Amino acid sequence: MLLINFHKRASVCFVVLKGLSNLMLFLYPRMKSVLSFILFLVFLNQQITAQNLDVMIDDLSHESNDSLIQVKAENLLKLINKNEDKSSLGIVYYYLAIANDQTSPSKALEFYKKANPYLETYHQEFIKDAYYRQANIHTLFSEFPEAIKMALKSLEYNQIQNNEAEVQRDMSYIGYIHDRMYEFKASITWNRKALKLAKKLKDSMAIALCYGRIGIAYDELAEKDNFNKKLFDSALYYNIKAAKLSEQSGNLGFARTTYSNIGNSYSKLKDYKKAEEYTLKSLAVPGFEALKGVTLVNLGKIYLETGRYEAAKKILDSAMRNTLTYGTRKYQLEAYYRMHELDVKKGDYKNALKNYIDYKSIEDSLLNETKTKQIVEFREQYKTAEKERQILMQRAEIAEKNLTIQKQNYEIYSAIGLAVILGLIGFLFYKQQQLKNKQLKKENELKDALIKIETQNKLQEQRLRISRDLHDNIGAQLTFIISSIDNLKYGFKIDDDKLTQKLERISAFTTSTIYELRDTIWAMNKAEISLEDLHSRISNFVEKANLTSDSVHFKFLSNMSDMAQCKFSSVQGMNIYRIVQEGLNNAIKYSEAKHITVTFNREADVNKMTIVDDGKGFDMVKVQSGNGLNNMQKRAAEMAAEIQIDSKKQEGTCITLTF
Repeated sequence: MLLINFHKRASVCFVVLKGLSNLMLFLYPRMKSVLSFILFLVFLNQQITAQNLDVMIDDLSHESNDSLIQVKAENLLKLINKNEDKSSLGIVYYYLAIANDQTSPSKALEFYKKANPYLETYHQEFIKDAYYRQANIHTLFSEFPEAIKMALKSLEYNQIQNNEAEVQRDMSYIGYIHDRMYEFKASITWNRKALKLAKKLKDSMAIALCYGRIGIAYDELAEKDNFNKKLFDSALYYNIKAAKLSEQSGNLGFARTTYSNIGNSYSKLKDYKKAEEYTLKSLAVPGFEALKGVTLVNLGKIYLETGRYEAAKKILDSAMRNTLTYGTRKYQLEAYYRMHELDVKKGDYKNALKNYIDYKSIEDSLLNETKTKQIVEFREQYKTAEKERQILMQRAEIAEKNLTIQKQNYEIYSAIGLAVILGLIGFLFYKQQQLKNKQLKKENELKDALIKIETQNKLQEQRLRISRDLHDNIGAQLTFIISSIDNLKYGFKIDDDKLTQKLERISAFTTSTIYELRDTIWAMNKAEISLEDLHSRISNFVEKANLTSDSVHFKFLSNMSDMAQCKFSSVQGMNIYRIVQEGLNNAIKYSEAKHITVTFNREADVNKMTIVDDGKGFDMVKVQSGNGLNNMQKRAAEMAAEIQIDSKKQEGTCITLTF
């Protein structure tokens, strides 16, 4: 049967070749039989390969074990590469990605990226889940812009295909990504859209998930908005509905999580009775022991806040055992911090210090693990990009060699009287190869551009992570120092005025450091700073200065019609702001001025910033430069600018920065 099928498919080819072979008989009497045999083997191999691929792909689609999927997909990949059947590559890469989804997400992501172009061209039916799975992995790695991009592509495809269940899933997940990015209002908007569609589909579990995600977003908004009671009520409303619906649907895992979230909201509202009720309800759900560490910590906090120190100690010890058993170090971190708080309340400062040191040790360890993982990911991505570039270069070289061989063959054939026919074929091959070379060149250029964009995105993400670390770690520690000093002042009777003054100076210095840290984070979070940003920042500083010195009148002037168009680098912007800040501080402290004016002018290609006051001034010769003036000069030098300070007694002071 196989030979019959072959002859049916090959008959047309033999008719075309018949004239050519007859022409060559007088020179090569045996070439006809050799050519026929080679064509027979080619068609036979294609027939066998096609049948094997269909069977193996069908077998792969019915496999559920990840290890077997991995083995079968790798075997299938070898067969495809051997026979150059590129149309099935997307399916194989897709199943290799699924096999690595749980054990090696970064490896799975690489397979998904390889699968995408083939699936988009040959097998679009796989796209409805492929994009969504990639969005999940990017979210796991906190790569939120990439996660949003893939989730939106999934949504767009499923909307076109009218896959309503997948559209609902994608909308809700986009809302979840926004929640992870602290964009809680956007999260609520997306999940409301998903909720409407889930109700239309009568999917109770999808409805419960939307309710839960909306409730979590409202809880975060309430805490962000100074513990807004109305927003907490909305959070409780949606979370309670989510809990009831998930319990009715038999999804105990989501019900347990939602009850824990409800207890946490009541705890923030200081309604510890309700908080305890729902937290215990969450713990009562059977199973899920590895996830209960954080809920036990929450219960310990409730006992701690209600003065039940012994019960708090017992529960926190239980939480610690749970986190050690299941290796949930993030929850163990929270357990150590609550135990530290408990020891402080009990006055056991020795154990409080020990628990705080353990807390910081785990926190630093987790931070280092995250950074190490990111470095490994970056290296793997770089290596993959390099390999792909080398493969493309090798393909280009092979294509060039093939072109040379073809040209040589054309010369041989032209010697036996087939110059016209083979010349035409050669011309067609030559044009095709030129197109391939151009395509390869464009692909290389596109890959280089994408690598540059990805590198820039990674650098921006690193800056954001560093700024978050500064805010969350160093800022929290400075706040802890201020809180500790206040506790010392009010918790102990201190009769030594010098000690009291010393503590106050330390507290004031730490507070000042926090403000400077916030300014630094503000600059780090911006790739560039506009004059409008500087104006806003300086205005905030001036408003604070007005509170302390209401006898001074401040002004900010600029000849820029559109301040947002004037851009500086983050380093330049920060230096300008610090110089203005130092100049205003000096004028407020020493000049006794009634008016202080900050002016920003642009003349041709030169920017000029001046700080002018009408105070008592000073003698430029006699006055020694202090740290403030030296710092301004150093900052001007860093940005290759010139700074000039002019002052006369009783005539005020003018500071001019030109750059």
